[in-house]
Amino acid sequence: MTARTGRPWGYWTRIKLGVLSDYLEAFVQASSRQPERVYLDAFAGEGTGLDRLTGEEFAGSARIALEVSEPGFTRLRFFEKGRRAAELESRLRADYPGRDIEVFEGDCNETIPSALASLRPLRWAPTFAFLDPDGMELRWDTLRALSEHKHGYRPPGSVKPAYKVELWMLFPSGGLVRTLALDQPLSQRDEERATHLFGDEAWRTIYDRRRAGLVKGGEAREEYVNLMRWRLERELDYRWTHSLELKNLRGVPLYHMIFATDNDAGTRIMEHVYRKAAATEPAMRREAADRARGQIALDLGVDPSDATYLYEPPWEPTK
Repeated sequence: MTARTGRPWGYWTRIKLGVLSDYLEAFVQASSRQPERVYLDAFAGEGTGLDRLTGEEFAGSARIALEVSEPGFTRLRFFEKGRRAAELESRLRADYPGRDIEVFEGDCNETIPSALASLRPLRWAPTFAFLDPDGMELRWDTLRALSEHKHGYRPPGSVKPAYKVELWMLFPSGGLVRTLALDQPLSQRDEERATHLFGDEAWRTIYDRRRAGLVKGGEAREEYVNLMRWRLERELDYRWTHSLELKNLRGVPLYHMIFATDNDAGTRIMEHVYRKAAATEPAMRREAADRARGQIALDLGVDPSDATYLYEPPWEPTK
């Protein structure tokens, strides 16, 4: 691995990347009979990160995808802004010679369509997209473009199922509650970002109900998550969505990871991976909190009441 100091991240990032690694391993094995497998990574970052408590370096999403067990991904496309794009491509090409790697520079909402156009001859190939923004940068139009990428790869009259690009996205549920707060007027920029994220102004119903005192902050957060899941299923025709909540050291929700698929195997695998993550998260959080206090975590047992994941479908949002 070429020398590079990554950004510091909390324990929740390690959980997120653990889920990504587990799912990608299963995804590749499930699609191993296909000659091509495509990986897309928006907001790809620097390739490595640092544990903010231990200083330990760990592989980021780009390296996790490149190091998936054989047969691995055959085409990998990354998206990053500015100088970091060229730096990422240079490091990955040096560390993984011979791999089909390309880094698109610029706002991924603008560059993903051109990347998909170049991949159109491979739209039949199993494809996974990891969308990991820092906040509310992701746009609904990008989700739509990804969901429509594989449309029409089956010939007319085929009885075989036609699968979409699988999506796994960071959804800024905590950031939405803070940004769409009640103690200050909404800025035009924040309104536009929320509308771009959801694809329309349906989020306003949740915001207005919160202003009216009909829902509290935590309930509004869950409703925003539900609204995104509902739109992924009803507007983009994904068959299943799964959400996993990630928390900070104090147990305060930070964001949700939302998975969307129309593949039976995909929903079964992610449900299993989410259960594993839910079982390990409490222990990892306690260990990280002890490290932050300068203590040694002696008991890393898991409280079963705090370590479950159970799939529930989204409900129809209030209108």
